[in-house]
Amino acid sequence: MRYIGNKTKLLDFIGEVLGRRGIRGGSAVDPFCGTASVARSLKRRGFRVLAADVLELGHVFAHAYVQASQLPDVAALAGMLGSRVDSATAVVARLNRLRPRPGFIHAHFSPAGADGRMYFTPENAARIDAIRSLLGEWHADGLLEEDGFYLLVTALVEAADRVANTTGVYASYVKSWQPNALKPLHLRLPRVVPGVGSLAVRADARALVPGLEPFDLLYIDPPYNNRQYPAYYHIPEIIAMGFAPPPVLRGKVGLMLHDTDKRSPFTSRRKGPAVLEELVAGARCRHIALSYNAEGVIGEETIERILKAYGRQGTYYCYKRRYRRYRSDADSAARRYRADVVEERLYCVDR
Repeated sequence: MRYIGNKTKLLDFIGEVLGRRGIRGGSAVDPFCGTASVARSLKRRGFRVLAADVLELGHVFAHAYVQASQLPDVAALAGMLGSRVDSATAVVARLNRLRPRPGFIHAHFSPAGADGRMYFTPENAARIDAIRSLLGEWHADGLLEEDGFYLLVTALVEAADRVANTTGVYASYVKSWQPNALKPLHLRLPRVVPGVGSLAVRADARALVPGLEPFDLLYIDPPYNNRQYPAYYHIPEIIAMGFAPPPVLRGKVGLMLHDTDKRSPFTSRRKGPAVLEELVAGARCRHIALSYNAEGVIGEETIERILKAYGRQGTYYCYKRRYRRYRSDADSAARRYRADVVEERLYCVDR
């Protein structure tokens, strides 16, 4: 999924740094997991991972890509869908053939709705509605176990993102149909990473981390600028949550009215340093690795001061890697990017 701050391009860099510092396994906590790319990579490297996010979207991805250890048993669905439905792959194929059923997404995020929002074509919106509603019904009726439910919701969110009529974020939609938006919605089954002992939760990092038993690695990847994720990804969040009860919307693009519990103080220049220090101070871990962009609202000197205050100063180091920026839009009079290449910094310290 297209996601601001996604670390897919930096996984090798993060892995190299951890290896250089001798951090090769044990228990790891990723409390800002997002689309779970780093948490999934840590699981592949042999860590037992606790992946968390304040958004339901992050929790859904973490359950599918981190907590799930094998493809789900879908035997309970065979009686309803037919004897040929004997695997998760077969269930996905059946969902891809499901007829459209207009519902919440069709009414609020397609031009068929009263507000005329062009996020999805009416056909794709109605198919998103049909699939998400059916998944919710299967889960509520006990026909779909937890792992299977989250794997299929993840497949739906990713499929919807591929046909979303946006430039990568949902703060606005494009006023004409892009080629990807005109393609039919098509689900693909996520690839499960083997390995037991990893968990996914929806939680605020500052509430979660201090209550944990001692663990090995705290990987911190907080928001680094003033963009609030509930506003930039409100539609994937709504699909992840489901529509029962339907969320109350506001504004031109249909933001969720009640999303204060999903907003982060790390986006604030004023609050960011204090909440980072609070998080680091409360973590009972052996190692800390903080991913942060060079353009972030918390300065490098402040991060160094905080990590040295709660770690062994001789172990502190900031590793840097330049990479091509993720751009959700083009330069304009209202916004100009500083450069096409940015610097990612991985601040590390041992406790």
